[in-house]
Amino acid sequence: MMNKHRLRINMMILLLLLTMLLGGCWDIKYLDELSIVIAIGLDKAEGEDIAVTVQIVNSSEMTSGGNKSSGSGASSTVTYRETGQTILEATRKIINKNSRKLYFAHNQVLIIGEELARKGVRPLFEYIDRSPELRTDFFLLIAKDAKAEDVLSINTPIAKIPGIKINQNVRNVEKSLGISYKVNIRDVIEMMGTGKKEIVAGSIEIIGDKSKGNSKESVSKIKIDTYLKLRGMAVFKDEKLIHFFEPLESRGNTWIQDKINNTVINVPCEQAGKVTVEIMHSKTNVKAKVKEGKPLIKIRVEQEANIGENFCENMDVSSKEAFTEITKKTNDQTKLEILAAIHKAQKWKTDIFGFADYTYKADPGYWKQNKNNWEDIFAEIPVEIEVHTNIKREGIRNKSYYK
Repeated sequence: MMNKHRLRINMMILLLLLTMLLGGCWDIKYLDELSIVIAIGLDKAEGEDIAVTVQIVNSSEMTSGGNKSSGSGASSTVTYRETGQTILEATRKIINKNSRKLYFAHNQVLIIGEELARKGVRPLFEYIDRSPELRTDFFLLIAKDAKAEDVLSINTPIAKIPGIKINQNVRNVEKSLGISYKVNIRDVIEMMGTGKKEIVAGSIEIIGDKSKGNSKESVSKIKIDTYLKLRGMAVFKDEKLIHFFEPLESRGNTWIQDKINNTVINVPCEQAGKVTVEIMHSKTNVKAKVKEGKPLIKIRVEQEANIGENFCENMDVSSKEAFTEITKKTNDQTKLEILAAIHKAQKWKTDIFGFADYTYKADPGYWKQNKNNWEDIFAEIPVEIEVHTNIKREGIRNKSYYK
């Protein structure tokens, strides 16, 4: 009796496993039926239409390494462009050119041309947010003085797939420079949904002649004539692009947003020369306070740094006096860049920092009474900034040999 009971249980487990295996195949996709999209570009077309450009991996040209060409000489990617009244319509038209279903699961970046971004971006995310085929963790970039189509047409050496190269650029610039940082589609949708923070996103520009950058020969040159460069942050108001931050303003914004991982600051010496300070770690704390019916923002930055280079004559960086001077000037430069970002955003009356949200958390009643006037309040809101830099290491040389 016991054996029959065990047999029945074993049969049930076996049937359950078989059912799971069968269920896993219902949505199977074969590589030769798909076009793997690695980057998407959106531009303004004629009238109210949207132009969609997709960068597709030429799978027959890729080795198992994923970012290496097979060596046959053909391009590693292909771009297709179509227009439509909606993004969905345009992407379906691309299938007619390409003959394969577009597969978006591996998309790395969405680039929006400047002209379209100035018109407004809210309608562009409806399809992306609704479609089960699209993730929302890929990065958003705004093409400065360019169309997204042109950006995706620039060939990139070393990294054979431009979409992957752009994705890597965003990550590396965030880690090493701080003038830009990762903003994905989910971040943007959340910014639009809160009503307490305007959109800010990275920007990218074409350096050089774009007509030379899309030629096959451009990737085989030792000296590159045309390339893509992350410029800083694109600033929005009411979901429309209004301006671009300059690089140091962008870094000031990155400090406020607590996104600085690593960056370098050049501070002048007392007489001549400069010291390069490498910020190794930074933490920003932002708080709001409402006192006597008026809001105040307090920003505190604590960071650790090393001395990377010393071009100051006769300065012993291990001395207490030198440490004090370098620390103060590093604090001052950090504060200067933060203020530059704040003043520019206040001039444009666009709260990209989320000061409204901090104010709401500090005093919900004040926010409820004043949220309709926040644009004007933000433009005048006082900001107190404290920066504390702890220089941990000065390197293996105290005095510079540089004269």
